[in-house]
Parts: sequence; structure tokens; C-alpha cells
Amino acid sequence: MIRQANKFDMEAIVRMLKAYRDKAPAQFLRDSSNQEHIEKLINNILAGAGFILLAIKDEDPVGMVVAAQHPNIWNPEVTQVSEIAFWVDEEHRGGKSAHRLLHAYIQQCEEWKQENRIQFFSLSKMVNSPDLSYEKFGFEKLEETWIK
Repeated sequence: MIRQANKFDMEAIVRMLKAYRDKAPAQFLRDSSNQEHIEKLINNILAGAGFILLAIKDEDPVGMVVAAQHPNIWNPEVTQVSEIAFWVDEEHRGGKSAHRLLHAYIQQCEEWKQENRIQFFSLSKMVNSPDLSYEKFGFEKLEETWIK
């Protein structure tokens, strides 16, 4: 089952964000540990600056998509949703949770597009993520990000 997160899910969301952080491909991401910042980010998103979807198995969250709604950096008159974290607990991978989360993310964003809340939405993929083709879900590749 996929459902919207709420304030009572804070502990599970923080747990999954920490697991996501620990698997990050860059050291500066793995070094992030500001609990106050993480909780403020989650609270802002839950208060309407985006949404968090949870995959539930046996009443427990086992995966999530965290999405932020914001003005486009190049054209502030355009509002978008950016996926900022997509996580499924390792013991629940290979099942249907990730697929259901992706479809729920697309559905939520399409609803917001129809309501004129956003003009577009995006997904990102870490270099150490599974090599999936998002084109089959209707996405087109826009850019690649490089760090040093």
C-alpha cells in the first residue's frame, strides 16, 4: 500500500533518510547529520511544500519518495516538483514497493499539473542506483550532474 505521510511518520522518515544518506555516493552527503535541518525539511514538506509518499508493508513504512514543490531556478514563474529522495529498505527491494511508489509519485504530480499547481516534475537518479530506464514511464532525460 502507498499512502501520504503525516507528522506521525517523522521517526520512520528520518530512519529512511539516514539509510538513504548512508548509501550516498559522495562523502559530503554521507557526512550530513543535522537532525534539526532534516526535521525542518520534513515538516516544511508535510506542511505543503511538497509531499512524502510511503510504501507500507504490515503497517510499517518500508519505502518513501520525498518530493519538494518549488519555483524553477531559471524561470521563477514556473513551479515544479523535484523528487529529492527515493528509498526502499534493502530487505524490501525486488518486490513491488519501488514500482508502486514511482507510480504514486507520477500520479500525484500529474494531479498537481492538472490543478495548475505545477508545470512539470522531475526524477533524479544517483549513480549507485539501479540502472532503470525512466523513458518507459514517460520521462525524458534532461541533464547529468557531475561533482568534484
